[in-house]
Amino acid sequence: MRLTDHEFNRLTVLRHMRAAQPVSRTDLASLSGLTGGTITQIVRELVQRGMVMEQRVETGGRGRPRVNLSINPQGAYAVGATLTAEGPFLVDIIDLNGNCVSSTSTMLRGTQQLADLADQISGVLRDAIAASPVAHDAIAMVGIGLPAVLDNRTGTVLMLETFEPGPYPFADAIARQLGVPVRLDNSINLLARAMHWFDDGSDVDDFTLVVLDLGLGAACYQNGQLVIGSHGIEAELGHTKIVPENGRRCQCGALGCLQAYSAISGIVGQHCDAHGLAEPSYLVMRDAVAEMVQRARAGDIATQGIFRRAGHYLGIGLANHINMQDPDRILILSQHPEIVSLISEALLASLAQNVLPHLWDQAKLAFGKLDALSYSRGAAAMVLERLYQAREPLQQT
Repeated sequence: MRLTDHEFNRLTVLRHMRAAQPVSRTDLASLSGLTGGTITQIVRELVQRGMVMEQRVETGGRGRPRVNLSINPQGAYAVGATLTAEGPFLVDIIDLNGNCVSSTSTMLRGTQQLADLADQISGVLRDAIAASPVAHDAIAMVGIGLPAVLDNRTGTVLMLETFEPGPYPFADAIARQLGVPVRLDNSINLLARAMHWFDDGSDVDDFTLVVLDLGLGAACYQNGQLVIGSHGIEAELGHTKIVPENGRRCQCGALGCLQAYSAISGIVGQHCDAHGLAEPSYLVMRDAVAEMVQRARAGDIATQGIFRRAGHYLGIGLANHINMQDPDRILILSQHPEIVSLISEALLASLAQNVLPHLWDQAKLAFGKLDALSYSRGAAAMVLERLYQAREPLQQT
C-alpha cells in the first residue's frame, strides 16, 4: 500500500514546509531533496487549493523579491479522535498546521456492540464540532483511532477486545451520520504517526514502535512511510509465534504467540497458570499485574521468573525483526515503567544473543512512557497526511 510518487512528494513538501516555514522554494528543494521543477509544480497546486500561502519579501536589492511559503492554517480543519485504554474518548479539532483549536474528553457508555459504539462516537463528535469555533462544513476529515485489529483501507473493525466479533464497517457508519469523510486506524499506528510527525522520530524515516500493554503491538516506518500489509492491518508483532510447540493459547486462538508471554495479559496469564487461578478479565488485569510487580520486588523467585521470561521472549521477537528489517531505531512504550524495569535486563541479553552482531547496537533501543495524548496527536497526523496527499479537496459524504 505504497503512496504514489506524487502523493509522497506532496506529503514530503508539506512536512518540510510545516517544519521550516516561512521557507522559499529554493530552500524547500534543498530540504526535501526534490528538484526545483517538482517543487514548483506541487506548490502551484497547493496555492491554487488554498493550502499554501505566498508572501513576497522585498530584499532591498535588484531583482525579483523573495517569495516565502507557509501553510495556510485555515486551508482546512480536521478532527483527530481516539478511544483510550483508560476509557475517555479524546477529540481534538486541528487546523492545517496541526495546531489544536478545540479539545474535549468524554466518557462513553459501556457496551459490547460495535454499532452502539459507533453511534456514541458519532454523537460525541457532532457535539464536539458544534461546541468548537470551527463550522461543521469547514471540517474536511475525521480520523479515529481504536485499540482494535482493523482494515484501515476500508475502516472496517475486525476484532476489538470485549466487543462482539467483527467485521463491522465502523468508519462508514460514522461518516454517514456526520456527513464528513472518516478514516480509521489502529491506535498503535497513530502513536507511530505522532512520533514521526511531532516527536523524536521526526528526523528518522526507518523506525519501529512497540507498545507493551494489555496486548503487545507494533508499528513500523520504512522510507518515511507507515508499513501496512495487503489486508490493511498493521504489524502484528504480538501474534508472531515464539513457542512453536505446546505454547500458551493466545486471545487470538492460536498457540505460542509472543503476546501470550510478553504482554501484560500474557504475564498475568502465566501467573494464573502457575497458581491454578482463573485468568481475570481485561478490566482488572492492570490490578493483577501491579500485585505481581510487588511480589517480584519483594523477592518472589517464581514471579521474577515470569517477568524474565517475558523479557527474553520479547528480545527474541525483536531480534527476528531487526535481523529482517534493520530499523534505525526501536522505541518500546508502556504506561507501566515498573514492568519495563523487571524485563529490561533479560530483554537486552536476549537481543545481544540473537541479533546478528553487525546489526546490533544497543543505542538504537529506547524505552518511554506511554502518553494517552499521543494517540490524539497521532490521529491528527493521520488526517493531516491524508489532506496533504490529496490532489483535490476531499468531498463530504
